Amino acid sequence: MAISHTRLRVASALVLAATLTSALTSAPVAGAAEAADGTDPRPPVVIFDSDMDFDDAATLAYLAQEDRLGRIDLRAVTVTNNGNGLPGLAIRHARCLLQRLGLHDVAVADGSDSAPNAFPAELRQTFDRVFEDVLAGCTAGEEPSRIRAHELIRTIVTRNPSAHVIATGPLSNIAAARLPPHRVTSMGGAVRVGGNLCCGTPPEFDGSQEFNYWIDPPASRAALRSLARLVPLDATNDVPITPQFVRRLGAEGSTPAAEIVFGLVSHPEVTPLIDAGIMSWWDPLTAMSVIHRGIVTFETGRLDVVTTGPQAGRTVLSPTGRPVVFATAADAVDFEHRFLTTLNGGR
Repeated sequence: MAISHTRLRVASALVLAATLTSALTSAPVAGAAEAADGTDPRPPVVIFDSDMDFDDAATLAYLAQEDRLGRIDLRAVTVTNNGNGLPGLAIRHARCLLQRLGLHDVAVADGSDSAPNAFPAELRQTFDRVFEDVLAGCTAGEEPSRIRAHELIRTIVTRNPSAHVIATGPLSNIAAARLPPHRVTSMGGAVRVGGNLCCGTPPEFDGSQEFNYWIDPPASRAALRSLARLVPLDATNDVPITPQFVRRLGAEGSTPAAEIVFGLVSHPEVTPLIDAGIMSWWDPLTAMSVIHRGIVTFETGRLDVVTTGPQAGRTVLSPTGRPVVFATAADAVDFEHRFLTTLNGGR
């Protein structure tokens, strides 16, 4: 997902590219040593697949800065139309964000217009109003992409063996792309903690599910084969969005990326949710775990996804599940420091 890059003479890009395509590992991906031969390696290709919720937008702002710093090559943004973002509006918001962030040559595609379960209409409408305010003045269109999201993802991964997908919405696009193993880091699921269904979801579900995996349980289960790692609520619960950090972001943010994130989390319709303690940096933590070590703790277990009944969409440890590296905890202080530093363009 690309602006003009200042290529860093560091081995982090080589280490990241190699690790993203390696076998399962318990450590997140990053590196810091200078390249021994002084070469200027290309940073690894990253695809960002999301449903354009408010924290997906914050993640895109963060990834744009990581791209600007040369730690990744943000090649494409793909969106699902069955999550929080409304069909047509989700891709428009992605286009508007890319314009605002200066990422003019990034491919954009949408897909997955339906799913077994529906994201609550009230939440969709609330966050659409937030986007319309934060992105006021954007003239990007709502027309669907000519290439479907799963086709774009598959094409980029095929052409770039080290490409990695950061997926922060329902996994419908990922399942449809039928990617090889270890190509995706996904935000979703709840392994040893309760789920987060709320706000008008049907009462027949027992609440053990996390939203992303509940929207399309069969796709979530199918996508396990492509996961390099999972960042579930077990870890994201450790990084709540706090009023204190929002104030700090407003006082210290100094770039368009930081301004976008502050606009989202200081919006009058979002502030009460933050004050109630029910909002977390779900998606930015997931993206950060791909690029920087030490902020997220991982372990390996066999995971499966329930696809039917009251627990449909629940992630469970199972002897017959697929081996998946999943996050168990996160360091909130380190996350906030890295997040604000990167949004402001610092290393």
